[in-house]
Amino acid sequence: MNPPDVSVVIVNYNGLRFLPDCLDTARAAFTRHSAEIIVIDNASVDGSQEFLRTRPDIRYIESSENLGFTGGNNRAAAEARGRVLLLLNNDTRCDGSLDALVDEALQPEVGVAGCHLVYGDGRLQFSVGFEHTPARIALSWLGLEKQWRTPDVFRRVQTRPAFYAQSNPSVDWVSGACLATRREVWERLGGLDDAFFMYCEDVDYGRRVRQLGLRASYRADVTVTHYEGAGKAWAGRATVLRTLRSYLLFVTKHFGRGAASRLALSLGVVFSAKALAHAGRAVLSQNAERRALQRDKRNGYFNAAQQSFAAWWK
Repeated sequence: MNPPDVSVVIVNYNGLRFLPDCLDTARAAFTRHSAEIIVIDNASVDGSQEFLRTRPDIRYIESSENLGFTGGNNRAAAEARGRVLLLLNNDTRCDGSLDALVDEALQPEVGVAGCHLVYGDGRLQFSVGFEHTPARIALSWLGLEKQWRTPDVFRRVQTRPAFYAQSNPSVDWVSGACLATRREVWERLGGLDDAFFMYCEDVDYGRRVRQLGLRASYRADVTVTHYEGAGKAWAGRATVLRTLRSYLLFVTKHFGRGAASRLALSLGVVFSAKALAHAGRAVLSQNAERRALQRDKRNGYFNAAQQSFAAWWK
């Protein structure tokens, strides 16, 4: 049997409510390219494993432990046979064909390609970004990225809606929620860096692609719905701490320990200020639900400040 053109790789962790739509739309997303779908389950406990065992149209890998987004993708990609690997989050829906994204990844000068992402309610999701310098990472926590007129030097992500309306052949990184790369590039780079359990692994991959002299590319004509955490009051303590850890790993790897130490100190100050601000809002809030949310944010940012200062002190 001839190998498929593309291997769709999906890492699942307790994503049962998204899986049927994700798998069905991914299966229907290719008309010009042959495709296989590989799903690895990271020790889910929500019935995902039982559901995936009933799907004869996928290649299924069941992990006895949570390997994280990075580890899961690397494990599943090792089983892939396609010329192109297409990493797809389990909480996505393919809104039409993905053939053009595969075409883009097959271009010899392209190392990685991403697409137009939207939330479940149709709002634009920022899926392309700028190089994650230490200064950009620190400034991003101040909320400057939400201001469209903020100079690009202060941004990690591209937030201008007009940008996403047309394809761009050269960007710094694309979101791992839907990421296409040739298997030969993946193998040259050793896949995603296992040091990143989750978060920032796509930014790191884009940087390493560019270090090979290849391009990261964005296709505006391919749309995928990525439900992510839209509608949640805030990301949560665990997400903040994991993001912090990934940022410090990324900066240490690409900018050195000194830069990472300075970033840790800066973030410690920023997180301390955010913790104090949310503590004040909790005191002033007259609504019990909002007061509880502010306290949760206070505790989360306080923990992040503690870890930042600990990393700096090392």
